[in-house]
Amino acid sequence: MTDQDKNFNYAALINREMEILDYKSMMKQKFKEGFEIGLKEAREEWREEGREEGREEEKIRILRNMIANGYKTDEALRIMGIPEAQWEALKVKLQFHELLKSVEYCLN
Repeated sequence: MTDQDKNFNYAALINREMEILDYKSMMKQKFKEGFEIGLKEAREEWREEGREEGREEEKIRILRNMIANGYKTDEALRIMGIPEAQWEALKVKLQFHELLKSVEYCLN
């Protein structure tokens, strides 16, 4: 093998290593960009879920107050304008809140 062949092989090896490093750098950058985009989308989704949970908790709080003031559960749901399709789910959550309340009372 001549010196010229050795230099050519060495240059080809260096070029290959540089291409691999460029590829890895590009992949790392794309991963970082994708991660940031995904994180932003997830935060927006979590924020919306939090708002929905907050609205539902507020409904339950109002229902508990209405029931405590003498309204029947169905009557309170009707007055609040909640669709009948949601009644059962809210009743279950309302019962769960009452259960939690009694457990907290027992623990204190």
